[in-house]
Amino acid sequence: MSDPLRGHRFEVDVEGGARLIGEVYAPAGHIDADTPTVVLAHGWTLNRTLWSRVIRRLHDRLPVRIVAYDQRSHGESTRGNLAASIGQLSDDLAAVIEVVAGADRLVLCGHSMGGMTIISYAGRHTEELHDRVDGVALLGTACAEVGRPGWFGKFEAGVMHAARWGPAIPAGAFVTSRHQRFLNFGDDPDPRDVRLVRKAIASTKIRDMGSYFGALEALDERESLAALAAVPTVIMVGEKDKLTPVHYARALHEGIDGSTLLELPGKGHMLGYEATDQVVDVLAALVEGEPVPEAVNG
Repeated sequence: MSDPLRGHRFEVDVEGGARLIGEVYAPAGHIDADTPTVVLAHGWTLNRTLWSRVIRRLHDRLPVRIVAYDQRSHGESTRGNLAASIGQLSDDLAAVIEVVAGADRLVLCGHSMGGMTIISYAGRHTEELHDRVDGVALLGTACAEVGRPGWFGKFEAGVMHAARWGPAIPAGAFVTSRHQRFLNFGDDPDPRDVRLVRKAIASTKIRDMGSYFGALEALDERESLAALAAVPTVIMVGEKDKLTPVHYARALHEGIDGSTLLELPGKGHMLGYEATDQVVDVLAALVEGEPVPEAVNG
């Protein structure tokens, strides 16, 4: 197994008394001043460590500066005293960009709740988006009405509503590898990947899981989609994604004029692990201002 990925650690104090923790990952080679900085936003109950494979492989391809951070109430970042909302997460993203990315051009990539964060950022910080962002990648995400139908969806919602009032302790043993393999992955995942995802989710506090589940239920960023039409936007979804199924990605594609939709056969929700090379192909194309490779489209 590779050594843990290490970057230059940073801290950003944001509204409501929260503190965001992240890292800047510099490539081995010289960075051209015109090369955009890539900013990565992770999903619900996850943290920045789950971008490690994407970061390594993108650095194998391009000398690009990469920023990954823990969203509020996730990983090492603190909760603060504000109610959980996707809009607040988008303001947090704006704060990270201001402090860490300086005046750099940007490529933004978000997975699941991180994608929702970027969509909300597009609506709340539209001028900055149009002035600075050269490309957006949205992985396994949605803009509204997130939730699973049927009895399991009702059961999950009930558990998460109760969790909002639960203890501020990690979920730990309540999170099992078997369940995460079923819920987050498509065909034939590497068991090591399943364990890494399980570890990240298990470290998230029960109360924060519930609070941000409520934020996902309240999500409605459909009006923000129009802002993304001015930016090259690629939407990626696994055809076996159970958390944000294909119809969510298709709705995004319909709502963002000029966007590209890539549906990946056999893949589930964790595209950073299941489809690392395809994700890196997309990010490299956006950084270089090139069309999405035909191999990815296939």
